[in-house]
Order: sequence, then structure tokens, then C-alpha cells
Amino acid sequence: MRQLRTFGGLSIQDDGASLTGAATQRKTLALLALLATADNHGTSRDKLIACLWPESDTEHGRNLLKQACFGLRRDLHEPELFLGTTELRLNPAAIASDVHAFQEAVERGDLAGAVALYRGPFLDGFYLTGADDFERWVETERARIARVVCEALESLATRAAAHGDDRAAEQWWRRLTQIDPFSSRAALGLMTALVAAGEPVAAIQHARGHEAFLKRELDAAPNEAVLALVKRLCEEARQESLPAGLTGRPRGRQSTADFVLAALPAALRRELRRATTLSIAAATLAVVLVVGAVGYGVSGRTRTGPEPAIGGRKMLVVLPFENHGATADEYFADGLTEAIATRLGSVRSLGVIAWQSASQYKGTRKSPQEIGRELGVQYILQGFIRWEKGAGTSRIRVSPALIRVSDAAQLWADQYDTTLTGVFAVQADLAARVVGALDIALAPPEQRTLAAWPTDNLAAYDAYLRGWELRGRSVDPADLRGAAGLFRQAVTLDSTFALAWADLAAVDLIIYIDYLNPTEGPLAEARAALGRALVLDPDLPRARLSLADYYGWIDHDHERALRELRRVERLRPSYPAASGAIADALRRQGRWEESIRYYHRTIDLNPRGSDQLESLGDLYLVLRRYPEAIAAYDRASEVRPSGAPSLVKALAYLSQTGDLRGTQHLLPDVALNIAPTGLEFVVTTLADVATLLDERQQKAVLRLTPGALDDDTAALALAKAMVYGAGQQLPLARAYFDSARVALEASLAVRGDAYGRLRCMLGVALAGLGRTTEAIRVGKQVVSELPVSKDAMEGPLMLANLARIYVLLDQRDRAVEQLELVLSRPGPLSAGWLRADPFWNSLRARPRFQRLVTVRN
Repeated sequence: MRQLRTFGGLSIQDDGASLTGAATQRKTLALLALLATADNHGTSRDKLIACLWPESDTEHGRNLLKQACFGLRRDLHEPELFLGTTELRLNPAAIASDVHAFQEAVERGDLAGAVALYRGPFLDGFYLTGADDFERWVETERARIARVVCEALESLATRAAAHGDDRAAEQWWRRLTQIDPFSSRAALGLMTALVAAGEPVAAIQHARGHEAFLKRELDAAPNEAVLALVKRLCEEARQESLPAGLTGRPRGRQSTADFVLAALPAALRRELRRATTLSIAAATLAVVLVVGAVGYGVSGRTRTGPEPAIGGRKMLVVLPFENHGATADEYFADGLTEAIATRLGSVRSLGVIAWQSASQYKGTRKSPQEIGRELGVQYILQGFIRWEKGAGTSRIRVSPALIRVSDAAQLWADQYDTTLTGVFAVQADLAARVVGALDIALAPPEQRTLAAWPTDNLAAYDAYLRGWELRGRSVDPADLRGAAGLFRQAVTLDSTFALAWADLAAVDLIIYIDYLNPTEGPLAEARAALGRALVLDPDLPRARLSLADYYGWIDHDHERALRELRRVERLRPSYPAASGAIADALRRQGRWEESIRYYHRTIDLNPRGSDQLESLGDLYLVLRRYPEAIAAYDRASEVRPSGAPSLVKALAYLSQTGDLRGTQHLLPDVALNIAPTGLEFVVTTLADVATLLDERQQKAVLRLTPGALDDDTAALALAKAMVYGAGQQLPLARAYFDSARVALEASLAVRGDAYGRLRCMLGVALAGLGRTTEAIRVGKQVVSELPVSKDAMEGPLMLANLARIYVLLDQRDRAVEQLELVLSRPGPLSAGWLRADPFWNSLRARPRFQRLVTVRN
């Protein structure tokens, strides 16, 4: 259906059809606008004539109105465009209008739907020369509609805050400040919502921007309530920035300002540290301003985009552009495609499918309809890239095309022919053209994001793309180390390459937390790289994501991590890595249903991403919702058959049924290869499942070499000790327990143990050796350092590990007591698992244990 758009301008949209004649003339468009705002009774012909043709007499005016109506019917090919005789009104079956839909939404109480329709001021930029009555009508109607929108936004914000949805409240208030930047009431509402969402720095920044705007435009000051809130926030932040001994803040805890300050030259750090009463909020702003002054190119202005569409977003997938160049340039074509998708992902009213899912359609022969159905998208961007390398200059040809899924129609296509130096301009223009073809209006911050260049150094960019390709290939230690090396090369070639610094920090954190090299080296490099990235671009989503990882993985401060992730979510809505990380932070806080919702949101953006499906399965497994866990693991296997969720699926089946023989049939040989840190949230290491294996599988464990476990000699020794113990070969079991102890103590002497896994293993090894006091001390130490209240996912695993220690020490009552704790809350193990696993045989005569294993899972 044709639609008359009156918000943000005045035009007719006809589903891509070319409009001519009366449909593009100012007087006839004005006639449609007058009729669109009328009620169901319509508008009199006399009023229409007075507004549009005030200089004409009655007869001439009626003729002009007839001609205008005739021209619109003809050029819109709609004979029934108008209804009525004396009173004219638009036929809703022939043409719709945003202003009429807006009024209907307000009348039925759908305030969110109403403001979603409001794209800008009524008839913005539209005028008629010599029609004073029409101009006065426009001004009155524009003010009325703006007032209704502002009242609706304030109601929505107030309602969201009352329901505890601080993020939604912030979005509504921010929209209101954009529409009415003079309102201190709106500014105060936004600041209050930002504080409630845990972002006092952003609240202060908005207050400063509001103050500067009022001074510039009105030579006035903000409302006293705004200034009072700023004063309170600065005082609270000042208290936080005092030495740990004078406040309640734990020693060693780092703020965002600490990271930024750490990346500054020593002279600037001294200058800033000299102001001991400087608040963290003010310090962060000062750092940004000082760094900008000395040439790092950082602006003190926070880049905040428009609010996300409240209704459904248009969904797009950017398929891997075909590489028509040399095979060795495949990484370049993939990297360029992902960069375009990333730019488009910054547009709030556009949902962009994650690269992990999109990349699975490389070289696909599936139809647009099949792809759209599988990924849930309405549009597909595809194309090809050819990099021609000559003796002189290299040339790059990019040929994109935008396809509508419903009918496979090509909405837009173009061809770019440029040198390598023009590759970023191509990315920016291509993304902007796609957004334009999808009829999406961009706010200035979004326009700046689409046009940004990550680096001016092409060699650095090439190294970055190679590192990005390695990082995305797998979690193999060699690939991760190779990626880190290439990111280092990129920042060596261009020390202002913020994106490369951020990815270097991300890879270093993975290397550290996954025990690939949990020494201080990667962690120190991650801190330095993260600080540098935040100095260069404080609002870079990937840098903020890594900062959240640091807070969550290293500090175990999941609330602070969550605040950073909310900020990333606002900066880049189509970012499944951020929504997946939010889901993880929520589950670690025990906010189970919220976490599940975020996992589903992540899967919507990354429907073929097996990692998130497996994480959702892990969450269901910990919640002991086994059918849902198995369904999630099955779906993960469907989208990535080469993956190995079969081990956790087998454990879910065991937990639900207690069927040991059936579980052994589900366990493939590859399941014996558990990573050095074990299987997250379910078991600590291979040793925890060794007693579940049948005789053939146990013999396979005894044949394994350290290389099968990423050279983790301790994990392998502990697993062999468990196998020999189960077979009553006690001298061999003791020998391997001691080998594990020696390896673990050596590792702990030089490595970190962020999640306590190494000490869990050490406690088991000491218990296997009968060293009671040491084993219990180590087991309890891990429980106290990582309690359930600190991490609802990891904490129960520590309790289960302590129960294993008590079993090995033959302290049966204490073991049962620990198991009662484990099964009283979400976590590992289940009644079915305990019934089936021979490891717990020594407890079976205990009545309390019998009650545990007879309870339904």
C-alpha cells in the first residue's frame, strides 16, 4: 500500500515505484497532509481552499482543488483515493499515513508504537510560498504532535523505571532529550536512568553537554536539580577513587579510569594522580581531554547513537563475498565482508546476522528464500571481490548486490574499482548505500561510525585481517598464538590502530583464562593493550567487550562486567558477542531466566553459532532441565557437525536417567580429549568422568599421551590415577596421583589460577595420596575464594570437587554433606548421576545418600 510520510519531511512511498506528476508537487502533497491529519469526518473543501489557494476566489479555488484531486488520482493510479463530497477525507484502503497511524496508536494507548512512528518533526523542511494559513496550521500541528510525543516518552520512561527496566528507561529519556534538548527535566530523567543503570560517568557527561548547549543557545544555566545530581555523583566517585583503606573497595580492583591512566605516558599519569580528590568520572574525562590535546586524536565527546527501534528491526545477512582473486587472498575477502557487516551492525534499526553464521553460507547454492528462512532475514547482501596485484599499484574490485528475500528481487547493486588505499572508503560508501536502499534514516553518530577508518596503514590492516582470520578459525592454541603475533605486528606498524589493540587484548585474555599460558605475561599484555585501545577510542565496542571480560574473568566482578556490556549493547545493537557475554554474566549472578532470554536473543543474531547453543545447553544442564539441554546440544551438532557437544549431551542423558550403559554408548572416543580446564561448569577435568567409562574407554585413557590434552600432563596423570584406582591397582594409582601433584605444584608456582581449576585438581591429587590436611585445606580454599554468591556457575563446581576430595579420604559423612549442598541449588551432578557413577559407591550405605539419589532430578 502507498504511504504518506509526514514525519521528518513530506513524501509518498509506493514500494519502490517511480512517482511523477501530482504525486511530487508541493501543493498536492500539502493537500494530502491536511487530509491525513483530519478526523473521520474529513475536512471541508472551503478550509482546504483557504489554506492552499488563499489568493483565489471561490469558483477558481474549487476548480484548483478539483484539478489537484484529479491529478493525484491519475498519477497514483487510484480512482478511489478520496472519500466524501462536501467534507473530503483520504480512503484508508488506498493510502495510509504515518500521522494517522500515530494518532490511532495514541488513542488506543500504544505509546511505544506511536513514538516508533515519529521519525522527525511534522512536515520538517516543507513549506508553501504565499500560504500563510497553511504555514500557521503546520506550526500548530507540529507543536501539538511534538508535545504528544514528549509526553508519551516521559510516560514510557517512568513506567520502565517503575518496573526496574533501567535500560529501557534510559532509551526513552535519551530519545526525549534528542527531541527536546532544551528540557532540563528530560536531561535529569536521562541522568537518573544512567545512574540507575550503573553509568554515573555517562550521566555527568550528559549534564556537561546539556549545560554547554543551554549556554550556547540561550545563555542560560541548567535546572538546579541537574547541577545537584552532578555534584552528588562527583562526590560518590571521589569516595570510590580514594585509597582502598579509606573506602570499602577491595584492593587490586581496577576501574575504567585505571585502565585509561595506565596507558598514558608517565608524565601525564603523574599530573593526573597529583589531583588526589579527582573523581573517577572526572579523571576519565580529563584523561580523554588531555590525550586529545597531545595528539592521540581522542575527542571528549561521547558518541551515542539514536535509540533502537522499539518494533521489529529489518534483518540482514552479509554473505561472504566471493573471492575472485588468488586463493591466498581468501582471508582478505572474508575480512572485508566482516568489516562491512560490522559497520552495518552499528545501525540501531537494522539487525545484522553474525559472521559466524553468515560464513557458513560461503559458496552456497541455496536460494534467497532458503537462506532467509534459515537465518530469519528479509534481506541479503552478497557480492564478489577481486584483488589484482600488479607490479605498480594494486587494484581492488568490489561488486555488491542487495537482494530482497521474499521475491529474490535485486534492490541495489554497484561496482567499485579502487586501489588498496580506497578500501575503507568503499566499505563506508557501500554500507551507507545499503542503509539508504533499506530506507533507514541515520543519526549523525551512526553516519560517523559508518564512515570511520580503523587505520591509515595498509600493511597494519593486512596483518590485522590475517590475525582476525586465525582467531576466527578455531580455539586451537597455535591459531590463538598466531593471531596474537599478527595483532602485535599490526600495532607495531600503527600504534594508533585501536581495533588491533582491542583484539590483541581479547586474544591474550583467552590464552590466559583457558590455561594455554596462565602466566602474568599474557595478562600484563592484555592490560596494556586494553588501556591503549580505550585511550584511542573510549567507545570502541570490542575494547569495551574485552574490558567486561577482564572484570568478569579476572576480577570475578560480574556486576561491573554487566555494566560495561550494557554500554556495548547500546553502542552496537547487532553484536552477538556482547549479548552472549551478557547472558554469561547473568547466569554467573544466578539470574537464570534473564540469561536464557539473552541466549535466545544471541541465537536470533547468530542462529548457526554452535558456541551459544552449547552455552545455552550448559545453562539448562546446570539448571537440571535435561530435555532442554539435550535439545540445545542436538541443535549445536546440527549446525556444526564437526563440533563435540556429544560429551555434555551424554552427561545430560546420564543426569536425567541414571543409565550408565546408555551413557557409555553415547560417549565417543573423541570425548576423552577434554581441554586442560575440563568441561566448564560440569566437571573439572577428565578425571571426573574416568569412572563413568567402560573397560575399553578406560584402556584408551591409559594409552593417551599428554599431547592429546594440549600437553597437560597433570590432567592426564590424574585421569590415569582414577582409572587405576577404579581397577583396584592402588600402587599405580598412587604413582599417578603423585605425578599429578608434582606437575600441578610446578604449574601453580609460575601460573595464575583464575577459576581455581588447578587447585581443584591438586586437592584431588593430595586426597588420592592420603594427605588429608593438605587436601582439605586446598579444597576449602577454592570454595571460599569462589563461593556460589560470587559465581553461581563456578561456585557449585567447587563444592562438588570438595565432595570428591572427601570420598577419596573416606570421610563419608562430610562427602554426603557436600553433595546435599550441591544438589540443593543449580549446579553439577544429579540424583541419576550419583546413582550410576561407581566413584560414589562408598557412600551408598548412608541413608542420607540414599535419600539424595532417590529424589527426582
